[in-house]
Amino acid sequence: MSADPHLSLKGLTKVYDGRVKAVDRVELDIQNGEFVTLVGPSGCGKSTTLRMLAGFIEPTSGSIEMDGRDITFLPPNKRDIGMVFQSIALFPHMTVAENISYGMKVADEKFSQSEIDDRVEEMLELVEMPETADRYPEQLSGGQQQRIGLARSLALRPEILLLDEPLSALDEKLREQMQTELTKIQQELGVTTVFVTHNQEEAMTMSDRIVIMNDGHFEQIGTPNQVYNDPKSTFVADFMGKSNLFAGTVTETGPDESVVTTDAGEFIVDDTSFRTRASVQILIRPEDLMMSRPSDSQADNTLTGTVTIVHLLGSVTRYYIQSEQAGQLIVEDQSGGQLATEGDSVQVFFDPSECCVIPDPEPPVETDVSEPAMGVYQSE
Repeated sequence: MSADPHLSLKGLTKVYDGRVKAVDRVELDIQNGEFVTLVGPSGCGKSTTLRMLAGFIEPTSGSIEMDGRDITFLPPNKRDIGMVFQSIALFPHMTVAENISYGMKVADEKFSQSEIDDRVEEMLELVEMPETADRYPEQLSGGQQQRIGLARSLALRPEILLLDEPLSALDEKLREQMQTELTKIQQELGVTTVFVTHNQEEAMTMSDRIVIMNDGHFEQIGTPNQVYNDPKSTFVADFMGKSNLFAGTVTETGPDESVVTTDAGEFIVDDTSFRTRASVQILIRPEDLMMSRPSDSQADNTLTGTVTIVHLLGSVTRYYIQSEQAGQLIVEDQSGGQLATEGDSVQVFFDPSECCVIPDPEPPVETDVSEPAMGVYQSE
């Protein structure tokens, strides 16, 4: 990737009513052609961040740069940014071709009719709907309307594409299909894309990098593999997939392994980066827990419990296990068989290399939202 970012967020902040921080001094560099997803729970600030990028919301402080050029103050139509909303809002009285060409007809740049016709044909080929030019939106399925909405945004060949939960209204099968289509189109065009979703699976499937937001902050930025397998906080661990978390204290540290004492017992982990007496959380993903029938073995990292629920999820079987030591545990098995049934007593264990040790957070530092950082813009 280029050393110079295509899009930069620098201390970007949005405060409502002088006290409610919707977005709090976020920093992010996005490279040319990168697909970056903002994901987080409702109200975390991801859509507010996207709308500041688009120019629909003015930041309280901070700046936005595109190729080193400050675009913080530019109106939306001057930013060379395309946006696809959750509500597609195709014009019902216009044909598909007219919907796609609408932006070109009202743009400051003048396009000849032949240029418009060629671009419409190109966009319809891109979204694999060449036969629909003369149809009206009501004659299209939900997935087809989404593709036309995307084609309309891409017709002006924007430098940046913003997507605000465009797949949330689709059923699961169609949503999965559109994830594949959207990823393919983005890779074919190489357009820098910022995608907002609350769906963790979408973020994992489609992104080069994921930005996990929590209460207006960027909690962690990384590849899908990094945020899933190496979360930096318990919020990220719990939000990005199902998790088994154990609070504890590091009681021994050796050259190759450490001992963490928890309410569920002592666990051996292969992370030696923590000092003794450090407060930590141990994360074990459900697929990294193993399960067997009870035995007299006293192996390390072993818990016992009773299967309470079994969910068959296609190629995966998920077991919910109630343990006297640890409370509820979740185990996922992909072997294809059923290891236990509800009511069975089982033994659950994990290898020291299969867990992630997460430090407990430091207490937050209170800041005054009334004063912007030096050298950044504050709206009036």
